[in-house]
Amino acid sequence: MYYIHTIASITHQDSFQQANVWNTLTPLTPESTLITPDYKLFIPPAALRRLSPILRMAIAAAKSCQENNEDKIDAISIGTALGCLTDTEKFLVTFHSAQSDTLSPTAFIQSTHNTIGGQISLDLKNHSYNMTHTQNGLSFEVALMDAILCADDGKKAVLVGAADEAIGFLKQLQPDIIQDNRELTSGTTCCILSRERKASSIGIVDCLVRAETSDWQTDISDFLDRNETKIADIDAVFVSQLEDVKYVDHAVCYIDYTGLYYSASAFAVHMAYDKLTHTNAKTALIINRVCGNQLGAILLQKDEAPH
Repeated sequence: MYYIHTIASITHQDSFQQANVWNTLTPLTPESTLITPDYKLFIPPAALRRLSPILRMAIAAAKSCQENNEDKIDAISIGTALGCLTDTEKFLVTFHSAQSDTLSPTAFIQSTHNTIGGQISLDLKNHSYNMTHTQNGLSFEVALMDAILCADDGKKAVLVGAADEAIGFLKQLQPDIIQDNRELTSGTTCCILSRERKASSIGIVDCLVRAETSDWQTDISDFLDRNETKIADIDAVFVSQLEDVKYVDHAVCYIDYTGLYYSASAFAVHMAYDKLTHTNAKTALIINRVCGNQLGAILLQKDEAPH
């Protein structure tokens, strides 16, 4: 079991540093906006001015996790499908409209996907293992698998998370990059993972990644079989596709609460974590089919065994 010691999310829900996200969830509406904290509490004002929204979100979530965890982070694994879109757009517009031969490199430097993990590392003054994973709709799941490998390798506090942002231009590309007409949103979730059981009794049992699947229900059944459980035994199921709600009668479509972004399954982990913590539910399953025929699955469990 891989235990979640602390978790933080910045989303369209009032989720940041809240004790029980599950109890306050409300479905998104067209008027819903990203609910952000006071970033000045986490980022110096001079640095805050030059950081794009996705970097502000990720740094604040990561710092919140570090502040609420007694062990120093010794590995960082971040998933992002599209990276820093605000800075990418800014760089491309500047490049296209430039009248001189010299351009400021700042927007270009901050436009790369691994800027998120790099900025977290800089702000935490952390020089440990740092990896960014970009696998479309499976970016968070792959980052989680990397975090699990780090924990198996002896790391005691692995920061794992995901972040993606929406910009206006992305709406024009939506039919080509993601075949879903739901509202595009932004969000980030970070948590600290360890093999050591502490105050938290919520653990991640296993994670499944399928870059391509022709029969996702069979893949889920096989995944559960290897973990000696059945879909009927799962207390809480979170799915990304609205039509998959009928897969099991108590499934919840987490996109209804996150909006649509590639790595929204990271916030589904936060939802599952709080549901297991604050209700009688003992097991939770997250099924991610945001992106075409890709499949991700995460099995969580409340550990009530004595230690």
